[in-house]
Amino acid sequence: MNRIILGILVSAICLNFTFGQELQDGQKRWSSDTKLTIDDFKIKISDNSNDAVFSQFMISHAIGGFDFMKRNLNQKIGNIFLGNASWIDTTKISGIDKQMDFQQLQFDLAEIQARKFRKRVLKDKRLISKGFDIVNQINNDIMEEFSEMRLDLMRETESGRNDQKVEEWRQKIATDLKELDEFRFDNKNKINSTD
Repeated sequence: MNRIILGILVSAICLNFTFGQELQDGQKRWSSDTKLTIDDFKIKISDNSNDAVFSQFMISHAIGGFDFMKRNLNQKIGNIFLGNASWIDTTKISGIDKQMDFQQLQFDLAEIQARKFRKRVLKDKRLISKGFDIVNQINNDIMEEFSEMRLDLMRETESGRNDQKVEEWRQKIATDLKELDEFRFDNKNKINSTD
């Protein structure tokens, strides 16, 4: 009987691990090595009723009941670009490379929030054993903060047209990513400090 229960438990854990963070068609996980390209934008438009380019991001989590015992939850929280919900009208954009860099900057901004999410969940992981409300609250807070930061980025840089402001944001984002490097998705090492 114990073998059956153990087998079911191991199978459930393996299924959660295998399918918890799988990417679907049109999705792209943030990576420092792989940047966004025009081909990642699955909706191609050419009309005047929409902005020339729009990127949709999702910070998702697949945190389970026993995750409060782990010392690294990085692989449980993903920063995903949703290509099937993003568009680009190449007929309206004169500097495609510059615009792609600006879209990547927004994806990098979302990565900062994903790393903050990982850090906060790890810090509050003991509360997970009491229920997932804490994870949902952190997720809501992180997404609200991301929306506000993205809006500030858009305003201050004039949607990427103010090169000086874009460079200021690029430097700030690079600094923040470096400070939160321990919480990148591909870091599987034990994390001790969550101050």
